[in-house]
Amino acid sequence: MEIKKNGRHRGSMSRLACPLLALVLAAGLIIASPGPGGEAKAVDLETKCSLTVKPGGEEQLEDLKEANVVVDIYKVAKAVAADNGQDTYYYQFLDGYEELGEDYAKDPDNELWKRMAQTAAGYALKNEASAVFKGASVDKMIEGLECGLYLVIARGADIEDYETTVKDQDGVDSIATIARSKTYEYTFAPELVSLPSKHETAEDGAQTNTTGGNGQWDYNMTITLKPNRKDRAGSLEIVKNLATYNVNDPAVFVFQVEAEIGGKNVYSDVVTMIFTEAGQKKVVLDKIPAGATVKVMEIYSGASYEVTSAAEQTVTVSATAVVSVEFNNDHSTTNHGGGGVNNHFTHETDRWSWEQQPASRAVGE
Repeated sequence: MEIKKNGRHRGSMSRLACPLLALVLAAGLIIASPGPGGEAKAVDLETKCSLTVKPGGEEQLEDLKEANVVVDIYKVAKAVAADNGQDTYYYQFLDGYEELGEDYAKDPDNELWKRMAQTAAGYALKNEASAVFKGASVDKMIEGLECGLYLVIARGADIEDYETTVKDQDGVDSIATIARSKTYEYTFAPELVSLPSKHETAEDGAQTNTTGGNGQWDYNMTITLKPNRKDRAGSLEIVKNLATYNVNDPAVFVFQVEAEIGGKNVYSDVVTMIFTEAGQKKVVLDKIPAGATVKVMEIYSGASYEVTSAAEQTVTVSATAVVSVEFNNDHSTTNHGGGGVNNHFTHETDRWSWEQQPASRAVGE
């Protein structure tokens, strides 16, 4: 590696450190407010730093507590003081991370900072690189960090295969890591953080994190991650037992399925099962939001059959196991035949659509 200083190349370090706002914004990182003000002092690279990582914003915080998020901290580059009279420092990239210096030498913008974070994460995860801290708790201060550039990887502590890929806006695969609560799956982008940093406020009020410019050096950083999240889904199994069959006509049974979370309907369907002999049939409904309370009601039992179990049952859907409800029916004293249709409802973003199917095509046939 090389250092570019005043237009010339020297030594084995990268060029002069520049503002890192592009890095933290591109990675979805929010920098917390700096500590108390005071007279600005020159950077002291002998001072140990600390880092506190918050896993998400206030709107996600309560649910993230269930996701068991921890962070792995990797040192990517050493901080080396500038000797040109400027109050800043250079990056000397460590073994395995030298490739980052190629992008950094280009005066990186947002996209290059994102690429640098991806490059660092690719090396660290593929080579099982040694971490400065492994599985560190979020919301707690990580102390004793030397000045330099660090890679932060957040993940679920209880997930063995936490590495995944996501597509960016251009359709390019990017490295990400995951954590899961009961109801959501969170996706974290790898982050690069420079310790120490200065804080500045832009005209629009946004805070920046920089290793140049004016301001006071902050050796105790707090960052808040901004993960993406999506609903986790689970499956519901409806089991129907028919003790006795009336041989005159097919036995048609219809179930209404309604799921709610926080009083809001999140899933609705109608399921039909058709029997031509006594026995048991099962139907599995997928893609029901995890954590939803599901009410299953047998709303039609044909003219010749009656429910011998509870006609309405309620369960909570889990993302980790199939939940089940079971209904029992028997032939009644009447001998009326029966038929039916299956009204199949599908939820699409903000509306429900339905398709009416003849009984011969119904679920469970």
